[in-house]
Amino acid sequence: MRRMLGISATLAAQLGLSAGVMAQAESGPSCREPTPTEKQIQANLQSDRDLANNRIDVSVSDGVATLKGTVDSEAERAKAVRLATVTGIRVVDDQLKVESEGMKAAVTDGAVTTKIKAQFLANTALRQADISVTTNNGVVTLSGTVPSAELRDLAADLARHTGGVARVENQLRVTGAASPPLAPSR
Repeated sequence: MRRMLGISATLAAQLGLSAGVMAQAESGPSCREPTPTEKQIQANLQSDRDLANNRIDVSVSDGVATLKGTVDSEAERAKAVRLATVTGIRVVDDQLKVESEGMKAAVTDGAVTTKIKAQFLANTALRQADISVTTNNGVVTLSGTVPSAELRDLAADLARHTGGVARVENQLRVTGAASPPLAPSR
């Protein structure tokens, strides 16, 4: 076993791999090329002058964009979520940490509510829905009306994937208009 480790280290040295280069590689079992959607989100984040100085890692899987890293303020966090909402992204899993001047900001209920509302506004389908958001000790309650069950589930998913959320109480009512009656066949 010791010999195999020695061979691995020698091979890594011959390939010119250093700890710095390896640290820049994406985490996970393989070093894969970013998808076009990941590249688009990363470009959006890097082109914003407030976010360009932050390290934000982006991964996309099954319509969920996950953002990890640190930003300087809640406003930057909300902006990052908005910029990650591109075509093909259904939910942004906001795992960003807010750190200002080396100090971690506590996630308050008000901040959680604000983050969720910002995500709803960033989503064109939910922007027009009548959704009220309240947070108490990390428990988010969604109330109001949405036009479809899909939007009800989407709102709950967005809330559930927001940092600082312990649980989501989904009290949204679906008020979709009834389908028009079919014309009688003659």
